[in-house]
Amino acid sequence: MTGGHRHEDRTTERFRDLVQSRVRPGLDELGFDQRMPGMLAARARRGVVWLLDLDVAPWSTRQKVCFTVAWGVHVPGVEEALGDPRPERFEIGDCLVSGRIGTRDDRLDPHWYELRALPRPVAAVADASLANHVLGAVTNEVLPVLEGLVTPTAVQAHLHGCLVSGRGAPPPDELRTIRRIAALSLLLGDRANAARWLDHLEARSAATIAPDVVAERLAPLRERLAS
Repeated sequence: MTGGHRHEDRTTERFRDLVQSRVRPGLDELGFDQRMPGMLAARARRGVVWLLDLDVAPWSTRQKVCFTVAWGVHVPGVEEALGDPRPERFEIGDCLVSGRIGTRDDRLDPHWYELRALPRPVAAVADASLANHVLGAVTNEVLPVLEGLVTPTAVQAHLHGCLVSGRGAPPPDELRTIRRIAALSLLLGDRANAARWLDHLEARSAATIAPDVVAERLAPLRERLAS
């Protein structure tokens, strides 16, 4: 019984070692050799930064740590273009494009990896195998997506491709995406395109919000566009 408790107590320590001694070195070899506070790893490209982080499941216990890998593409300067304050603690959800390993159109839940309490000799083999699975998923699933998002222009094209506009009340995701596309146009110096997207944002927002309120909310962005 006591030995079982020792295995459980080492699970969190093993998880930290898995990240620091196995996963991060492997990500360094994949080019994720930069550090950003609060993130697992980062890689700068041509005007964008690829980010990776770990999401630990709330149902993790002393006997088992469940986690997945989250990825995101950040475009430095987009907050300034939007006139938004930069988050005090930047998270994957703040990225213009993001996802998690295992999620796709027909499967919304990510792939959850498990690090279980095990005796020391068995744990070493299991942890090495687990790290290889994580790094393999980053290589085979995440990197192919990120390779298509190497510039702000590519990120903007991706957002445009994912945008589905209807005639009814727009969901928050649609309005957020339109706003981001407009901001990227401004960041890229295409003020005419930014103005067109702001007009579209105003028209879609007015489907559920009073036009004068919409105009007031968009005024700072239009001022930035005119400056």
